[in-house]
Amino acid sequence: MKATPPKRILVIDDEPQILNFLKELFQPGGWDVHQASSGTEGIEKIERERYDVILTDLRMPDADGIEVLRTAKKIQSDAEVVLMTAYGTVDSAIEAMRAGAFHFLMKPFRAEEVRHLVDKAYDRRQLKRENLFLKAEARGQHQIGAVVGTSPTVQEAVSRVQRLADTDTPVLIEGEHGTGRGFLARIIHYQSSRFDGLFVPVACAGIPEELLESELFGYAPGAYQRAMLPRAGKAELASRGTLYLADIDRVGMRIQEKILRLLTTKTISPVGGSREIESDVRLVASSTSCVGDLSESGKFLRTLRDALHPGLIRLPPLRERTEDIPLLLHHYLFESNRERKKPLRGFSEAALSALTAHSWPGNVEELIELVNLISSRKRQGSVVDAADLPTEILYGRTRKPPMDDSPPAKPPLDIREAIKDLDRQMLKQALALSEGDKEKAAALLNIELAALEKLMKSSGIEE
Repeated sequence: MKATPPKRILVIDDEPQILNFLKELFQPGGWDVHQASSGTEGIEKIERERYDVILTDLRMPDADGIEVLRTAKKIQSDAEVVLMTAYGTVDSAIEAMRAGAFHFLMKPFRAEEVRHLVDKAYDRRQLKRENLFLKAEARGQHQIGAVVGTSPTVQEAVSRVQRLADTDTPVLIEGEHGTGRGFLARIIHYQSSRFDGLFVPVACAGIPEELLESELFGYAPGAYQRAMLPRAGKAELASRGTLYLADIDRVGMRIQEKILRLLTTKTISPVGGSREIESDVRLVASSTSCVGDLSESGKFLRTLRDALHPGLIRLPPLRERTEDIPLLLHHYLFESNRERKKPLRGFSEAALSALTAHSWPGNVEELIELVNLISSRKRQGSVVDAADLPTEILYGRTRKPPMDDSPPAKPPLDIREAIKDLDRQMLKQALALSEGDKEKAAALLNIELAALEKLMKSSGIEE
């Protein structure tokens, strides 16, 4: 097991007694302490080594602390810098904070004071690193290839995402609830140049207009009773990132006007405020209704419709892309197998037939919930059969169970071809997860190596 690397701190000061004091303070606490007796020496060390925290004096005979700070932020921006000085002024403190300093420490200071401050700086540095990791992980999970489906309507949506993602064009995603509008919005964000900024979602449906306005645009002190302090709105928080408005078709005309102003001027007006605030935000919105039809009936601003129309993406309901249902079932069963570590072998022909014929009013979200429910109930290594499905799927929501033993109607696809396609997809995913190691892939699928090789051959997958 690898040992945890020590915390690294660079102390820069032209006073030897300060250097000695800080070295004796931090070394017993597990810090790897590096020292420099001038700003120039400190900059040279920053150019060669990486540090978690840099503690530097402000006034030094050559390069001062502000120069050290600016160099550190250019070379290793995630390091936290604390400035020390016995000659602090308000102006120098403001300049330091604007340049990215973590804190400004006045000399003389107590040992406990500087230790606490450096520990806080290190904690913030760790949070930054975790945040970068989570952003990278989120970006990996929201690749365009994560959209499952080969139907023409889905491929058209994917093509639109590819063209629009790395632009600042406002996007409108039209589709029923459960079709994956929010997931697509996140893909657009994480595949854009704004992926390092915030993705800020706002659910617009069912919120009173006054509350939604303050949620989106914030409010100034005194805007409401007991509103003593200003509050930033989601549109301000999303600056340099993406603001996602779910169900924009449920927003009133007055707020639509403010959204249009945000798009055209990049400014927002907090409720009760007299000044405008700049916000460099990229807008992605979704709608369950056709915004074009709403604008024709006077329920949606035509100017806002026109602003959103160049970025229009339509997501079809699942009942209109039945050829994707077997792929989706397999994909989410594979994901469930991996999460639960209780692999199921797939779906029987009868189960696939019933699931493909189902109308899926809840769309992909309903399908995912069903797969997770079935996966939680079935034994490891078993096959999902028709008997495992809810009765409303077996017989339809408005039909009674058939009185005879006639088989269920066949879905509008060749089941054998669908199963072959599922096998190919399953094998490709298992081989990708195991980085081409066939033994690991066979273990993932809970089959023998010989069976895996036979499936690879029959599916036309080369080694």
